Amino acid sequence: MLKISIRQVVMAAVFFAATHAQAEVFLGADSKSINTKARSIETDYVQGMRDERLGNTYSSTLNMRDKLKVGAGLSVGGALGTLGFNMELNIEDADGALAGFGTGHGYNSFQLAWKHAFEGDYLAPYMTAGYSRWYNSNGSTSAATESGILDRVLTAEEKRTGRFGTDFVNAAFGLQYNQLSGDFRGVSIYGELMSMYEVKRSVLLPTGAIGALYYF
Repeated sequence: MLKISIRQVVMAAVFFAATHAQAEVFLGADSKSINTKARSIETDYVQGMRDERLGNTYSSTLNMRDKLKVGAGLSVGGALGTLGFNMELNIEDADGALAGFGTGHGYNSFQLAWKHAFEGDYLAPYMTAGYSRWYNSNGSTSAATESGILDRVLTAEEKRTGRFGTDFVNAAFGLQYNQLSGDFRGVSIYGELMSMYEVKRSVLLPTGAIGALYYF
């Protein structure tokens, strides 16, 4: 017959208790690890959604200009004439450089300028100062008749031949709407009042422009 001593019974009981306690510890550790991992995933998700929301939203015009360094768009009127294509480089949040090319009936144009933007939310004022040149070497005699600005600054000989090059120093004050959030963030429209000073003939001409830019 199988004889089991009291010592063996006690040892078996101790072994069973130790094994059961260790299993409970492992199960508790696994449960804690799962809960910690779940909380970590939830935290990462919430932070990711927050970063995406903030990445699509700018707190102000200057904040947008600080993040989006390049703008490109079209203008009507102003320093480039009938129709212009503009590029803007935001060197700092408030200051940037402008360059553009334009055209009109019987002439072409280009512009180089500096722009200073003031703080604002969606709507913010700005000012510019720069140089532009309107020219034609092809001999179109209709430029002066189609443009009130050229009609006032060209000489009789330039109007007759249609060949000219005239230089302007420009200053403008404008108001710009900037879309700071959503799918169309970076889209901007503006209107400005401008003074164009013709250098050779010392003529001061008031004008204005409207336009649109997309910053990226």
